[in-house]
Amino acid sequence: MASARSGLLGVLVRKEIAANLLSYKFFVVILLAAVLIFTSLFVMGRDYKARTADYQLIKPKPGEPIAVLPPNPLSVLAKGLDDAMTRSFEVGAIGVEARTGRAGGNPIFAFFPTPDFIYIVKVVLSLVALLFGFDLVSREREAGTLKLQLANALPRSTLMAGKWLGSFFSLAVPFLLITLIGIALLGLSPSFHLDGGATVRLAFLLGLSLAYIALFLSLGLLVSALTRRSSSSLVILLLIWALLVFVLPNLGTLAARQFVDVPSVKALNEKRDQVWTREVLLSYADPAGRAPHLAAINTEIDRMEEDYRARFDRLVRLARTLNRLSPAAGFVATATEAAGTGIAEEGRLKREIVGYKNRVMPDVLEGKKDIPPFAYRYRTLGAVLAEGGLIDVAWLLAFTVILFGGAYAAVVRTDVR
Repeated sequence: MASARSGLLGVLVRKEIAANLLSYKFFVVILLAAVLIFTSLFVMGRDYKARTADYQLIKPKPGEPIAVLPPNPLSVLAKGLDDAMTRSFEVGAIGVEARTGRAGGNPIFAFFPTPDFIYIVKVVLSLVALLFGFDLVSREREAGTLKLQLANALPRSTLMAGKWLGSFFSLAVPFLLITLIGIALLGLSPSFHLDGGATVRLAFLLGLSLAYIALFLSLGLLVSALTRRSSSSLVILLLIWALLVFVLPNLGTLAARQFVDVPSVKALNEKRDQVWTREVLLSYADPAGRAPHLAAINTEIDRMEEDYRARFDRLVRLARTLNRLSPAAGFVATATEAAGTGIAEEGRLKREIVGYKNRVMPDVLEGKKDIPPFAYRYRTLGAVLAEGGLIDVAWLLAFTVILFGGAYAAVVRTDVR
């Protein structure tokens, strides 16, 4: 019995794949995805090469109290906050001064940013998955073939699994081939190199992308099973897609801001200037000279930075919790953190830079030339998963199973008469 069901499932999967391959929809959406992914990887690869060249110009010489990271190669796929993380942070007498990490560039490009791979998966591939799933059941209901299939001894669980697997393979295999070819072409550049750890992270990003695509395919299957017309299914799915991808992530962030008060960067900079002006003026009348006032500046600025970072971290945690209602927000958060360009990684880097400043500040004030270099190690993938990434992955998989279960329940209740 089990072998007969598995054989029947294989027949249904092959039937669904063949139907997709023979449809114009398949070639249109796959061509669109290929063009977007190749274009994104090409443009982001050139941007990474330019930023690597800039790093060679601004990287500190031995003994300079400057903290600067080279561009992250995985930022080609998930740009995240890599531009902010690869700025030059110079330790001086009054603390840390952040400088730009780019030597130049055409400013017009700032108005037309290139979407990275993760953005394309979040927006385009989720929509493509819905296009593959919106008529899986409703199409056959309209044609009258669904009643014929359900009237026979075909198990409904096998029918639904065959449709889902056939559509998933039809989408996942071209997606993986296109992405891997694009990354292989990037690897031809001597400036782009993935070590063993980065390769594991890349594999995780691809697996996470497939889980995200599977969720939207299950959503399409569910709505298709609940509606009688494919046109109605498509309209409903487009509305749900817009809510999940664009509306809910922004609502979660706005709601978090109502509960956590975080001062603006402008207000923080104004407070820094006030502290600097006050202590400089006091130093002119102090016989002890500038040293005590420079120490006071550093202490107070560190306190303000610590308070700001604590508030900001609370905001980020709350926003991420609320945004888990949207699979798109959870996907982007986990993908950027796994790539090493996420907001938590950026906060960790800032704390490491403050610690570096506190260690070398006495040597800087004494004018020493042999300042130890700044060193930073990204979190491991296991640490990223332990700090919230595993919850997002579990949510994606759970939603996928729940949506598929709902589609199966809807078909079970279908009257074949």
